[in-house]
This record gives sequence, structure tokens and C-alpha cells, in this order.
Amino acid sequence: MRALFTQQLDELLGRLGELAELSGQGLALATKALFDTDLDAAQYALDLDEQLEDLQVDCSNRAVKILALQHPVAADLRLVFSAVRISTDLERMGQLTQHIARVARRRFPDRLVNDALRDELTQMAELSAVIAGRLSDAFTDLDVDSIAKIRVVNAELDDVHSRVLSAVEEPSRGGDVATAIDIALIARFYGRFGDQAVDVADRLIFFVTGRRPASAA
Repeated sequence: MRALFTQQLDELLGRLGELAELSGQGLALATKALFDTDLDAAQYALDLDEQLEDLQVDCSNRAVKILALQHPVAADLRLVFSAVRISTDLERMGQLTQHIARVARRRFPDRLVNDALRDELTQMAELSAVIAGRLSDAFTDLDVDSIAKIRVVNAELDDVHSRVLSAVEEPSRGGDVATAIDIALIARFYGRFGDQAVDVADRLIFFVTGRRPASAA
């Protein structure tokens, strides 16, 4: 019975890894749409919505099946619930990338990131991509030290996010209000992507070790 529980949990972990990869694909497509004014990339990112939802539902159903058939003890129960929360967070990450794609599509054929904040937004996109890559690898490697570094990268992302917001709010900046709002939104979406990834990383560390990371306490 224990072997079956372990197998089902491993299969659930594999599906979570697929969901993490899909969220990363959405990020790459949305970023391409934003910086290259690529309407096709924006649509491809938006087309991932159904796959994201299907994967999240599958993860939840697998967790329910484990609960119904295995009757896990308290420690194992926490692992199953942690997996469900991870699936929800990963789907939200995918949805955030779709928000970026929608901004890019709405502004087409105009390019949003033409102004002085292009470097900062580029850095946010690059840091988010690093986070997405680490998270995808995490579900295969289950390397706790590597997973914990996601929080470090996200701290850098938060710093850049703060700089973007300060620049947008600066009265002397100039430019039109609509563009300023869109830049603030894009920065927020990248920032929230990183924050959700940290939540996933903390839950995954708990999933692997059975202990909450000290930094999340």
C-alpha cells in the first residue's frame, strides 16, 4: 500500500512539473510578444489557457484520488494538500503571463517598451525567466538548495519592480498616462509571477523535506 502511495505521489509530482513547464512557456511567449511586438506569440500564450486549466484540474483530481484510496496519515496528508496548492499557484503563474500577452496584443502595433524603462523591464523579464527555469528543473531534480535560490532571484526581481514603480510615479517623467499605467501593470505581472514562484518553491521544499523553509516562517 505504501509503495502505491509513493508511486501516485511521484506521478502527481510529474504532472506538477508539466504545469511548471507550461507556465514557463507562457512566460517566454508573452515576453516575446511584449518586446518584439509579436501578435502571434501573444495569441500562442493566450491559447495555453485551456492546457493550464486541464493540468491543474488533473493535479487536483489525482490528489483527491490519493486521499480517497490511500487514507494517508497526517504527515502524508500535508504533502498531498501541499501538492494541490502548488498546482493552483502554478496555474496562477500561467494566468499572469496571459495578462502580459493581453497588454501586448491590446497595444499592437505599438511597442510598449520603447522608453527609458526598457532596460528595467528587460531585466524583470530575464529574472522571471530564470525563476521559471529553476522552477521547472526543481520538479525533476528536487534539489532543495537550488529551489531555495528562487527566493534570492525573486528578491532581485522585487528590487527592479520597485525601481520601475518609482520611475513611473516620478512627476518629471513625462509621457502619456496610458503607457505609464501599462508599464506599471507589466511590472506588476512579472513581479507577481516571481512571488507565486516563491510560494511554489516554499511548498515544494516542504513537499520534499516535510519542513517549511525558515525564510517562509
